Amino acid sequence: MTNAPGPKNRRRNYFIKKKFQASFIVKFCLLLILACLIMSAISLLLTKETVTTSFEGLRLIVKSTADYILPVLASSGMIAVVLVSLATIAVLLFISHRIYGPIYRLEKDVTEIGKGNLTVEVRLREHDEFKGLGEIINDMVSEISHPLSSSQARIKELEEEVGAVRSLLRSKGAPEGEIEKKLGDIEKKIGQVKNSLSYFRISPLFLFLFLFAAATAPASVISEDGRFSDGSDWTSVNSLYCTVFFKDGVNLASVNNRIDTYKIDYGLTEKPVRAGDEIKDEIAYKFDLIFSKVQEILDMRPKGLRLNVRIYKGQDDLDRVYVEIFRQDNKFIAYYIFKLNTLFASEQKVSANVLAHEIAHCVVDHYFSVIPPTKVAEMIAQYADAHLRE
Repeated sequence: MTNAPGPKNRRRNYFIKKKFQASFIVKFCLLLILACLIMSAISLLLTKETVTTSFEGLRLIVKSTADYILPVLASSGMIAVVLVSLATIAVLLFISHRIYGPIYRLEKDVTEIGKGNLTVEVRLREHDEFKGLGEIINDMVSEISHPLSSSQARIKELEEEVGAVRSLLRSKGAPEGEIEKKLGDIEKKIGQVKNSLSYFRISPLFLFLFLFAAATAPASVISEDGRFSDGSDWTSVNSLYCTVFFKDGVNLASVNNRIDTYKIDYGLTEKPVRAGDEIKDEIAYKFDLIFSKVQEILDMRPKGLRLNVRIYKGQDDLDRVYVEIFRQDNKFIAYYIFKLNTLFASEQKVSANVLAHEIAHCVVDHYFSVIPPTKVAEMIAQYADAHLRE
């Protein structure tokens, strides 16, 4: 990481914000002088009508008290002002250094971050002020760096995939002009995104660790199209609206029994076609039935919509996948992820109403050009769930 002062690079210059620190000290000293003058003036005013006797040599002198104490006040006041000012300068330099040293460090680091340098790490000394603010900035930079690293990794993958497609088309004898026509625009857009991302500088170590983690992560990490394998076998079936994947060990008969479609076909103007007589075909038919009914209830029919569905054995598997995707605990018995266009459910808790709720989220997200707020989408999904059998 950059901008991290080593043990031999500690701040020795106590005048970090010279203009502000000097102004602060001068104003404080002027305030101290003013206080001494006010105290002297009040003392003289209070002793104006009194007299004081004293011996000077062998003579008895009678003087006004004000005249008598004026030299004493002046000399003692000047000495006090000088001594206290020196002490004040030392104390204020130390205090301001503890405050403005970290501020100066934060200003420089935040300026670098604003220029797109995300390799910056704010490091303050143990007893510096604003240490908590430095940690917040470091956390913020880390949170920004992660998706940027992910985006750069995805760009690299896209470039490799475009290169592979180009090689494949050439091997099949496709004309070079046709290849450029098909891939030129894609490469141009990839270049534009890559150029935008180049504004940010990310630590090479951070990017390496991200790429290494992506390469060595378990196969259960989900691809963008929702199609993946975690090392176990999957059974799949296609329906009109869905591609349903059943993880190895899922009891299809149990899933079929739990998806009760009683009365769901009521009011449907057009019912889906049953593809076959196997259990997985029955399940596919039920998914289409629920999908059709939800679209009928909501009066929303996105064109060309197909949904990926992942059915796991137990809720623990579902929770684990959720943690892998969102890095936080799962609180749902099923969930739909728009960017993966995938519905996740478990044999343990799947039901027609659960599926209707999540399918409604899918329909809503694809129907509107701008995805509605979460609470609005949730209300619509609950409405579809509540009216499923009407």
